[in-house]
Amino acid sequence: EILREELSTVKNADLKDVLSYGFAIHHAGMARPDRELVEDLFADGHIGVLCCTATLAWGVNLPAHAVIIKGTQIYDPSKGRWAELSPLDVLQMLGRAGRPQYDTEGEGIIMTAHSELQYYLSLTNLQLPVESQMIKTLPDHLNAEVVLGTIQTLDEAVDWLSYTFLYVRMLKNPNLYGISDKAAAEDPTLQHRRRDLAHTAACMLERSHLVRYDRRSGALQTTPLGRIASQYYISHSSMALYSRHLRPNMADIDLLRLFSMSGEFAHITVREEEKLELSKLATRVPIPVKESPSEPSAKINILLQAYISRLKLDGFALVSDMAFVQQSAARIMRAIFEISLRRGWSSLAKLTLAFANMVAYRIWRSQSPLRQFKNVPEIVARKLERKSDIEWARYADLTPSDLGELVGVPKMGRTLHRLVHQFPKLELSAHVQPITRSILRVELGLVPDFEYDTKVHGYVQLFHIIVEDVDGENILHHEMFLLKNTGAEDEHTVVFTVNILDPLPPSYFIRVISDRWLHSEAVLPISFNKMILHAKFYPPTELLDLQPL
Repeated sequence: EILREELSTVKNADLKDVLSYGFAIHHAGMARPDRELVEDLFADGHIGVLCCTATLAWGVNLPAHAVIIKGTQIYDPSKGRWAELSPLDVLQMLGRAGRPQYDTEGEGIIMTAHSELQYYLSLTNLQLPVESQMIKTLPDHLNAEVVLGTIQTLDEAVDWLSYTFLYVRMLKNPNLYGISDKAAAEDPTLQHRRRDLAHTAACMLERSHLVRYDRRSGALQTTPLGRIASQYYISHSSMALYSRHLRPNMADIDLLRLFSMSGEFAHITVREEEKLELSKLATRVPIPVKESPSEPSAKINILLQAYISRLKLDGFALVSDMAFVQQSAARIMRAIFEISLRRGWSSLAKLTLAFANMVAYRIWRSQSPLRQFKNVPEIVARKLERKSDIEWARYADLTPSDLGELVGVPKMGRTLHRLVHQFPKLELSAHVQPITRSILRVELGLVPDFEYDTKVHGYVQLFHIIVEDVDGENILHHEMFLLKNTGAEDEHTVVFTVNILDPLPPSYFIRVISDRWLHSEAVLPISFNKMILHAKFYPPTELLDLQPL
């Protein structure tokens, strides 16, 4: 009776089919109300059998009488293959059966391949030792410590290793970590092995330009690339790749190609059953993919574009791979953005910042900027995109009735008008003054020209102030500007100095770009036509006709 009553509120079609029989399903792809309903009904005993994913065992306290683990392999995107459930997951799931305060006994059933039988028997009867995996990622951990300043020499790195779980396991089980019994007996504190590990990691970081390593003194010093790698959790191999292949005028195609070669995706492979779907997706994504869909790099490229385009995928493994690619995409693009800023490459900096926001909002630059707001219906956004003859800058001049008429939905006029005026926009003005022949003082005035709403914008909006040369290729100056909600109606002034190039160019461009919003950009040209610079050389003093003594 209760299940029939609840059927009317269920949105998921599969759940509707089975709920009346006392069965239910639960996974992350369902709507939140459906998931909460299933949890409540199962907890109250109205549902007899619940088919769910492993995450339910971790996140929600749902006691059961019996737990059946049907198949112990799950797809692991980080490895690019099907892998066994971790022992922790298995014990956590079995722990739901026969909870003391709810039941007198419980049953746990594991269905697995015969080859894994011994492993699961030993898991429940014996205690398997936990081994360290740190050696695989030691260079990245060392780089983070060097950036923090906790390690400045090789000796400090050797000492730091003695505080790790790796050191504890090397003492207990030296053979597993490549240390012979003789070496372990001669060096009880494993000083030489730790020095070898630290030296090898430091050499790898030096080759990737993340640290400066003086082999004679053992001094370790971070570099700008090292700081970026540490801040964005980028592996040293990926940073070396970006350092070699980044170019100032990369197009979308080249950038996505480089992104897909990142070390973070080294484990992703193309399976035979995915090739057909990837070939179809390749024809639907907006940026052409040069490689064949059977290449792993093409798969990563296609999946990122499919994620931004909101395309639906059929294969479960493909969905998992897309989630894995998407999780890393924004931070990798942010890291390349930081590298571009350090190298002074304007067009690449703007492109990578745009891509980071495209991934965050899942929209392309060619789509309506209003898609960045959550409450714009899909049909309205599409109608706005068809009106490509009206520039985005002109939307602010339209009245609510004009906007309603534009999309053919008069009721939406007022909402669209409010959203257009909530879109971050700054008015710029500048006063420039040459201090010397080679240094220009700039006093930049910024006036917020939008309605600040903390629900939409948060408490702080971040903007990048970039000064470009006349060709828009090189960054001459960069700094951040924070707009707080308390000063959203005030005029703000930022003062900085810029080098004056020789020969004197006709103008510079000041560009203020929002860190989080696509298309939120203001440009102010600074003309040098009427600027009077200091004389190039001071007049020499008159040469006196003096006779040497």
